[in-house]
Amino acid sequence: MAEMPNPDGLANVKAECPPENVVFKGYKSGLTMVIADVGPLEGYLQEIRSKLEQSHDFFKGANIIIDPGKRILTEEERLLLMELVKKFGLNPRWAEKPKAKAVTKADNERALLEADQFKATITVKKTVRSGQRISFEGNLVIMGDVNPGAEVIASGDIIVLGRLRGTAHAGAEGDETSQIIAFQLRPVQIRIAGVITRDSESDPKVEYVGPEVAKIKSGMIVVERVNY
Repeated sequence: MAEMPNPDGLANVKAECPPENVVFKGYKSGLTMVIADVGPLEGYLQEIRSKLEQSHDFFKGANIIIDPGKRILTEEERLLLMELVKKFGLNPRWAEKPKAKAVTKADNERALLEADQFKATITVKKTVRSGQRISFEGNLVIMGDVNPGAEVIASGDIIVLGRLRGTAHAGAEGDETSQIIAFQLRPVQIRIAGVITRDSESDPKVEYVGPEVAKIKSGMIVVERVNY
């Protein structure tokens, strides 16, 4: 017996729909706007603007919570988002992170150990090109190069399975144990927590082919060959 066709074609439509980068969710307390964790924010601003324009003032006057997920926003990006949402008559505020409960010293030590071992990690399977910016709350793995003019930011470690020639900021939330590892470290600038260093074009380059790691030692960033 021949298989009956689906008259509505719903299964096909569902399979072909790509995941949305910006999602609006409605709750009793108001709206929540959830933004994808990765990718340049500039590309999502137009999507937000388009969706709010299509609402035809339906959301005007409503409270809305902006949830950037694990994305680390700059002050300029936070301001852009707030102003864009206010432009359409909404009352925005930022999503609150869960408050930590009181813990014992043993609980805190165990939590720190687990955080070091099981920190969230995201993998980006492409080269990060000039003008692109990727940030993540956790460890960031780039399967490609980071070109000059590109920027990668993570609250944990940054691992580049290629050449790091752009700007990298590990330990963005103050973790001085974070590291930056790349097959070739020739960055414009690297930063770990609050310590910054720049690539010096005046220093002779040692021709070394192999992974290198940047870490904080004695209050300054040093670069060493990886030897695990």
